[in-house]
Amino acid sequence: MNLEIRWSAPALLSLAEVLEYTIVEHGERQAMKMRKQIMSAVKRITLTPKAAPIEPISEKVGFELRGLLVIKKIKVIYSVSDEAINIEYIKNTYLSDKTMLERMGYSL
Repeated sequence: MNLEIRWSAPALLSLAEVLEYTIVEHGERQAMKMRKQIMSAVKRITLTPKAAPIEPISEKVGFELRGLLVIKKIKVIYSVSDEAINIEYIKNTYLSDKTMLERMGYSL
């Protein structure tokens, strides 16, 4: 199942924030490695979109969100529709669900 990948604006912003933080804390080489790991995870999602567990916050937003752990601290949050995989957010796992949802545009 090879669906189109669509990135939301909050997903692109959160990806940039993760990579910027990685550059500042660990250097550009590590940021490039992190980007490759995230993109590799996104590619895995296209092969088996329903393999990652459903996120508990799905109930709060009213549709199914799934989360694939890239490394211990980074998770790709996404949804699946008939025509595409929607990358919704690149989450630092220390970030609260409430803050993530607010950054995604949900007011809870």
